[in-house]
Amino acid sequence: MTAAVMTDGPAVFAPSEKYRLSAAGLLRSEWTKLWSLRSTWIVLLCAVVFSAGLGALIAASIPSEQATGGAETALGVSMSGVGLASVFVAVLAILTVTGEYSTGSIRSTMTAAPKRLSVLWSKAAVYAAVVAVLFTVMVFLTFFITQALFGDNGLGGVSLSDDGVLRALFGYAAMIVYLALLALGIGSILRNSAGSIGFYIGVIMILPQLATLLPWNWVSDVTPYAPGNVMNTIMLVDPTGAEVGLGESWLWMGVWLVVTYGLAAVLLKRRDV
Repeated sequence: MTAAVMTDGPAVFAPSEKYRLSAAGLLRSEWTKLWSLRSTWIVLLCAVVFSAGLGALIAASIPSEQATGGAETALGVSMSGVGLASVFVAVLAILTVTGEYSTGSIRSTMTAAPKRLSVLWSKAAVYAAVVAVLFTVMVFLTFFITQALFGDNGLGGVSLSDDGVLRALFGYAAMIVYLALLALGIGSILRNSAGSIGFYIGVIMILPQLATLLPWNWVSDVTPYAPGNVMNTIMLVDPTGAEVGLGESWLWMGVWLVVTYGLAAVLLKRRDV
């Protein structure tokens, strides 16, 4: 599988072109690695169960006399567990990258794909596809379950045909995919499980919320554009009064992903495995 490259120093073994993975091979490899881990099944199952279960539990516990509000409130209650699910998904995204560095198996991966960047893109593509399919189904299933639990009270009667409802539901699914990709990129940059998870939860999720408590006006103007906040608008049924416009929200999500993966790509090319 390898050929010795003669130099003045010790022989260096490089993989034969015959055994280097193609793009399709890399995708199959990442797919196999993802689903061969028991943690993948456990974490994704917990994310789906907690998200749908929490939404259903809250929907069922609201008394009819207190169930008032329009589609925005109904979706907010239905998707109350999605934020928790996004944390599960983000942590798993980090572990899919950092786990290989902690075990040393990343050396085998990079030997099979010496250009390196294709490994990063394959990991991101496979994980994003899995999360997108799984949580799009979860979001819509949760919506229908909670609508049935609402019954005829003030939060019931919301339809997919209502203005903005369908777009907002897809927005919830897109939010989870965005945060999953962001977390995977952070894991690729830091390469350490504890450090990456701590950075994601502390800097991406908590810091923007704490920053709003500061007495400076400019902080309140900036925090809506933070990586952990820019996706909030796409989940609104009516984004008219949002601090970040709908188009701006999608744009800034793209910007943060480009920045994250640009840095991850540069470090992947320059650093040793």
